Amino acid sequence: MKKTLLLTSAILLLTFYISFGQYTKLLDFSGTSNGYFPFGSLISDGTFLYGMTHNGGTNSDGVIFKIKPDGTGYADLLDFAGTSNGEQPLGDIISDGTFLYGMTNGGGTSVNCPGGCGVIFKIKPDGTGYSKLLDFAGSANGAEPNGSLIFDGTFLYGMTYRGGINDSGVVFKIKPDGTGYLKLLDFTGSANGARPWHSLVYDGTFLYGMTEYGGLNYAGVIFKIKPDGTGYTKLLDFAGSSNGSTPFGSLISDGTFLYGMTILGGANNMGILFKIKSDGTGYTKLLDFAGSSNGENPFGSLVYDGTYLYAMTYNGGINNDGVVFKIKPDGTGYVKLLDFAGTSNGGKPYGSLMFDGTFLYGMTQQGGINNAGTIFKINPAGMGVEENVLANTISVFPNPSTGRFTIEGNSGIKEIEVINLLGEKVTQSVIPNAARNLIIDISSQPQGIYFMKVQTAEGNASRKLIVLK
Repeated sequence: MKKTLLLTSAILLLTFYISFGQYTKLLDFSGTSNGYFPFGSLISDGTFLYGMTHNGGTNSDGVIFKIKPDGTGYADLLDFAGTSNGEQPLGDIISDGTFLYGMTNGGGTSVNCPGGCGVIFKIKPDGTGYSKLLDFAGSANGAEPNGSLIFDGTFLYGMTYRGGINDSGVVFKIKPDGTGYLKLLDFTGSANGARPWHSLVYDGTFLYGMTEYGGLNYAGVIFKIKPDGTGYTKLLDFAGSSNGSTPFGSLISDGTFLYGMTILGGANNMGILFKIKSDGTGYTKLLDFAGSSNGENPFGSLVYDGTYLYAMTYNGGINNDGVVFKIKPDGTGYVKLLDFAGTSNGGKPYGSLMFDGTFLYGMTQQGGINNAGTIFKINPAGMGVEENVLANTISVFPNPSTGRFTIEGNSGIKEIEVINLLGEKVTQSVIPNAARNLIIDISSQPQGIYFMKVQTAEGNASRKLIVLK
């Protein structure tokens, strides 16, 4: 009996280690001092993680913060205050290497929305240089953005949840100095969607996005539009059980397919994970969320490491506090990496994960010791011992660099993929006659962290690339 009890205890301990041993809680949000209820996601500049909270701070209107990946060095960069600088952000911040850019859902000077219609802003990573680039005002230029900006090197692009001529939201662009604002599209409802939640993705030709509502079934749409506002095409009308309903996150691209999730619809009306080609063909439902077994209601977006897609759900899992999971792009290989549990490790994540090549970083809206949300990191189970070993056979130099890297391998290099932190494929090179030495150049990409996957004669290796300018 004693041996049986010892064996059972050992199995339980091993199970706990496998499920939670690679999880690290970096911060418990607490309110006035460091914010609470984060709705967005984190970004990294290679030294710090940056993010925002919806509430908390000095004015209870949210904060911009930074923190090191080991949980030290927390700094409050800005306390939102309402009219002067915005309030209650719901999206993420982005970086152009010099400034951080973002939007708030409320605040600003407009009287056309209760509490203001929101603002676009920029701020330096040390907390100085705050500048309000735009006050949203309603029908003229949009209102209440719930998502984030993207940057193509010249313009910032984004969407608002409300405002525009139909009060159904707009697509817009603006220069980083606050000039050149142009409304690219007014959402109208059944024809082209309504109420977009989250962000656009850009493939160099088209901007792609989703709306929460509108379309033929008022369950949301997938669309594309050119950066000059022409070429709008509706790629899909969501319809409920067959193909999902009500997307809240953004799309990501691997160069062939767009991947996304919905919070409702599917076989269980708990949301789905799907892929679709950029011309609107090839729609495939990859996963029906089912509750305790694999999560429910994903409010964020996917990230991609070249092998797996990773994401979180707001509900579901064994505690109904959400899960972290991974799945292959063909819909196979689903693995639940973590069940959120509330006080101990957070609960109800509303945003997306960020991947730095080793760890996944994220935030939960609730849970933690103050039930105000957490910041965490997790080393994905099954990252592959083989990949970690093979990584030692790959040399990358200089790293960091301005974007030009030399790659050397002990065995022939057959293929290289480079992916950014949004899970978008930056470049892919297939080498017909496997080489031991080659150069990749991603200097046209913004400063930041990129993930490189190398296929060699011996197997796959992965490395983190840091671009500094």
